Amino acid sequence: MQYVALFHKEKNGFGVTFPDFPECTTFGENLDEAVDQAHEALALYLELYQEKGQQLPDPTGKKVALGLPENKGAKAINVSVTGDGSDFEEFEVTMHSHLLSRIEKYCREYGASPADFLASAAREGIKSDIFAD
Repeated sequence: MQYVALFHKEKNGFGVTFPDFPECTTFGENLDEAVDQAHEALALYLELYQEKGQQLPDPTGKKVALGLPENKGAKAINVSVTGDGSDFEEFEVTMHSHLLSRIEKYCREYGASPADFLASAAREGIKSDIFAD
């Protein structure tokens, strides 16, 4: 299924809202991060939404969402999600135990999970194009 995500330019990045789920919001420091966060936030939100037995609404179209006065200047994309938890994938990572210990220590200090840390590191690596020649 697809739902519209609206991206609003803010002082330090992009706020993301979903017309069909006003309680679901997220943020990204840049547009790429905001798009990643939109997919993750909506997938988690819909999973909880359906666990509560709530019926999913019909998606609002992009043109309709962008036509509302409160969305003037926003950018919109369709976010595809399953909403059943299968949007997230587990995978195995092999790394030296010393590096893993450093990551775990860092995550404990900041209250983050190693998965969140690795996702953030991946976004930064892609943004910086770290393997470019």
